[in-house]
Parts: sequence; C-alpha cells; structure tokens
Amino acid sequence: MFKPAILIASFVTAGAVPSLAETSITFGSPPIAEVAAVFVAKELGIFDKNGLKFEALPSTSNQAMVAALVSGSHQIAAISPTVLLQAIDSGMDLVVVGTCGVTSARTAKNMGLAVRAGVEISKPEDLKGKKIGAPGTNGTIDVLFKQWLKLKDIPETKLTFIEVPIPNTADVLKGGTIDAIIAGQPSLGRAVSQSNGKVAFHYMSELPENLPYTTFATTREWAKANSDAVEAFQASLAEGAAFVKANPDKTREILSKYTRLPIEVLSTFELPECKTVPTKEGLDFFDKAMRDEGLLTGSIDTTGLIVP
Repeated sequence: MFKPAILIASFVTAGAVPSLAETSITFGSPPIAEVAAVFVAKELGIFDKNGLKFEALPSTSNQAMVAALVSGSHQIAAISPTVLLQAIDSGMDLVVVGTCGVTSARTAKNMGLAVRAGVEISKPEDLKGKKIGAPGTNGTIDVLFKQWLKLKDIPETKLTFIEVPIPNTADVLKGGTIDAIIAGQPSLGRAVSQSNGKVAFHYMSELPENLPYTTFATTREWAKANSDAVEAFQASLAEGAAFVKANPDKTREILSKYTRLPIEVLSTFELPECKTVPTKEGLDFFDKAMRDEGLLTGSIDTTGLIVP
C-alpha cells in the first residue's frame, strides 16, 4: 500500500542477498495501471527477495516527482516521457531505468476522444473549431493526440485546448464547457456515460506501438552510485511484468489495492502492455514530437538516457 509519508533512502547491511547490501528505495507514482509491474513486485515481495527495501508512495504530479528525485527524497519515480525530456532540457541530469505500460494494438481502446451528447464529431475534420479537454497541456496524452492530428492533416491551431484535471474529466464534459475530451480508462468510460456521449476516435490505434506512457526515472548520480540496486530493481520489474501477463485476474486485485479502483472498473478495460526495457526509439518519438511543438530547445542524447 502507499504510505502517507515520504521516506529518505538509507543503506543497511543485509545477509539475505549477499551480492547486494539491502537498499531502501522510495518510489513515487500516480495510482495508475501503467505501473502495474511495480505494484505487483511490491505486493508479492519480489523487491524484498531481490534485496531491496521498497516503499511506493503516491505522487501529486510529474513535476513534484522530478523535484523529489533531485532533492533525494525519492530514488525512482514514474514520470511521463514528456515531463522527463523537459526536465532534462532544463538541465536536470535524469536517466531511465525502466518502463511498464506502452502503446499497443491490444490496449488501443483504453485511450480515446470522448464527445458529449449534442456535439457531432464523426471525422477528424469535425474537430476544427471545437473545444477539447486534455488532462495536461503538453503532457504525454496531449502530445500523442497532436501527433495524430498531424497524421490527419488537422492543424492543432484550429482547435482550442483546455486543461482539465483527470478527476474532473466526466464532470467538465457533462457540464458542456468543452465539446470533447481526450482521456484514458477509466476516465474515458465515465466521461462517455455521464455525458450520454460516445467515443469518436480511438486515436492510439493509428500511432506507433511500444511508446512509453510513463518512464521510471532516477538521477544519473544515484544510478551510478547504486548500480546493483538498479539491476535489482530492473530484475524485480521484469518478474512483476511476467506475473502481470500470466495472471490478469490477480493483477487486477493488486491494482485495486494500490489504485483504489474497484475490480469492476478495472475489468472494463485491458491491462497495460507491460514492457520493462526502455527503447531509444520510444524516447526519440517523443523528442521529435516535442520539438515539433517547440517544447524542447537543447540537444538530448536519448541513447545516454537509458541505463542498461
């Protein structure tokens, strides 16, 4: 379970795993299914088995997680690739030690554009002039949707984007202040049902696969000083991902505990496609997309961001 307080990392000697002094890792993440392998590894004691004292704490925002890594109050955090690259572009020396949820054909319907009743959007051209809600301006979902608009030759300047916090997705769409909203499950389903609307596009089905929804990041300094702990984290993550793939029902039970979403809700959408090894191609996609949006200015060596 998430703990209510932030823990500072400490190092103590342990005899259970001779090759690794027992290391404390404070991990921050939003309560989302895209980090399922971490929650599973925590719940099943996989981190303990691999010599890590592991605490999972709830995050308030991506920006808060970046600050927590830099301050040292967290050692690893789940951060969206867009926020990660912006932080690096601003001079923060962060690296990626893993991923979990990535884009895939199997999970494409977990993301979409929800349209409220009374608004007609049936083809991409209908988006022109519409007010579109997004959970975070220039966030991962926002950037991916704008890449889809480019595929459809729809200038994003023809749409008005309004930032809407994820918990308010359904209420804002139902209230009529926006015409449609881009969202992932379970927010997408709630928005559709409460506004008597529909999903106009599952736009992720037309974008590349294996793009990370979130990255597991740390500081380069910590990764270098704790290479054994990084390897143990990666090994634990891989074990967790294998369990997620083989045991969807039990995984949903664990996710329900850590995300506080009912099993009934978690059963309405596909579990994430969990691939734990970061790829240069995935980071390069976001690097280029963000440069197209004018969100990055400096040169970033995406190969050097990945800790093997």
